[in-house]
Amino acid sequence: MSNPIVVTGSASGLGAALARRFSAEGASVIGVDRHDADVVADLGTPDGRSQAVAEVERLSGGSIDGLVSCAATTPIDPDPANVVSVNYFGMLAILDELLGCLTAGEGRSAVAISSIGAAHGPFDEELNRVLMAGDEPAARQAAADGTDYRSAIAYNAAKLGVALGVRERAESWARAGVRLNCVAPGRMETPMLEGLLADPVVAAGVDAMPSGIRLSASPDEIGGAVHFLLGPDASFVHGQVLFVDGGVDAQLRPTEI
Repeated sequence: MSNPIVVTGSASGLGAALARRFSAEGASVIGVDRHDADVVADLGTPDGRSQAVAEVERLSGGSIDGLVSCAATTPIDPDPANVVSVNYFGMLAILDELLGCLTAGEGRSAVAISSIGAAHGPFDEELNRVLMAGDEPAARQAAADGTDYRSAIAYNAAKLGVALGVRERAESWARAGVRLNCVAPGRMETPMLEGLLADPVVAAGVDAMPSGIRLSASPDEIGGAVHFLLGPDASFVHGQVLFVDGGVDAQLRPTEI
């Protein structure tokens, strides 16, 4: 690959681990985040997304070899409306708006980051419906209904929307010649997890999940799956949602695929 790889959410957690991995392999990386990145932008706003895309296009010359849409805010964000804007609308907008740069590149592959919460909730079906309708103002209003721990509900809805959004794009992206897949991590040792465990109510929900092979993974372990999906060894993998969770999803849904 001779063109850059774009990683959103590159300043911390999984995004930072991926940026380090690609850089160590000699790839050029364009990191996107709200701070400490090549492109500083807020993907929670339409203007921020447009700014990020314009800067990536400028820095890359219009051609990129890979894209990881990873930027996300936490389930304990004080603003649940921001959760749906960043974690759903921002994540998918970056994919859609950089598709042209991917078609001009060589690697032609993208990965979006979902979560085990996409499969196991808890959910608000009305929020899910409004979110999937693609109406961001309505989704923001539905997310921020004033009830407790609403950001956790919004987080799960957004991550489910991302996984479904990847599946829905499989046909059109295949026609464009670009692979698109999704990784749904389980419990991962990041600053986000530290924040969740500091809240006793949220921590109880996290701890109620089965442990799988072991309790949690490092960002580098999750990054290995993303790296595989982005690379040539996954050349026939497209439109998939890969749970990288130590077997938790299989334990919770042993009769479903």
